[in-house]
Amino acid sequence: MKDSAINRWMWLIGLVAVALIFVSFGPLSSGSPNENASGVTVAHWYNTHVNQQWATIWMVALALFLILVFVTQLRTVLIQSGGEHRLWPNVAFASGILLVAGIIVAGSFQVSLILASHNHDFAVAHFINFYSSNNELLLLAGMVFLTLSSGLAMLLNRGVAPLPKRLGWYTLLVAVVGMAGPLSFFAFLFGFPVWIVATGIVIAVKQSRGTLDGDSGPGAGAAVSTASAQPVAA
Repeated sequence: MKDSAINRWMWLIGLVAVALIFVSFGPLSSGSPNENASGVTVAHWYNTHVNQQWATIWMVALALFLILVFVTQLRTVLIQSGGEHRLWPNVAFASGILLVAGIIVAGSFQVSLILASHNHDFAVAHFINFYSSNNELLLLAGMVFLTLSSGLAMLLNRGVAPLPKRLGWYTLLVAVVGMAGPLSFFAFLFGFPVWIVATGIVIAVKQSRGTLDGDSGPGAGAAVSTASAQPVAA
């Protein structure tokens, strides 16, 4: 599949990934024990909600695959729209890998928690539940690094047909809020999902209009002609 075809579906890829994660961490995980719950309470809850927890794991796995596709294609778009500068797009791609890896690590502990509850290992269930309630560091680091590097790429690497500066500033805002201690929760819960969907929509619209640098759409020739008509400094 060509990059141009993937670009047209970036909005849907981002939207489905966000929806899957929202359902997994929202309705399917509502009422889960807090970090101070006893091992007996934790085991009882997971044993009575075991099917929906396995469903959560598979839904998050699908969401992670879509995020991986999204971040990989975002790197290509950032390079094309940024005049072939590669530093910040490469950092964004590596940050996306870090984010996905962090969620996978959290998911592996979730599987261990389900199995410990099934085996009535109350001490293990209590420990893993406490850890799972406080393991957001990798997730926040991946989110902050991804949005920070993507924002810098959008604002500093301005090619012939760059991504909007407003999107770049919003991307940096999500990164800053993600580093703001207690406010980081709101960045991950609201700011980051909105950024994924908004970025996908912008990329899809620019691709459909042919204004992504490096494409061959109807607006590409006009963009190149405009750039060629600019005077060259002596």
